[in-house]
Amino acid sequence: MLSEAGINNQCDTITGRMGLVETLRGVVGTRTSSPSTLYECRHCGTTLSEDAETCPTCGGEDVVCYQF
Repeated sequence: MLSEAGINNQCDTITGRMGLVETLRGVVGTRTSSPSTLYECRHCGTTLSEDAETCPTCGGEDVVCYQF
């Protein structure tokens, strides 16, 4: 059973995630009806092209794809 503090912590985590999604939507302009995709370096956050396998900024190879 979760304590009140545990429940509040989970709510804060969910709220934080929702805030991140809204921020990302604002950055990529996905408030339209067409879906958008964002490729980003997990290490430094540089926005990458769809075909990038490494980050030209930091050399990172961990590329994440966000679809909205």
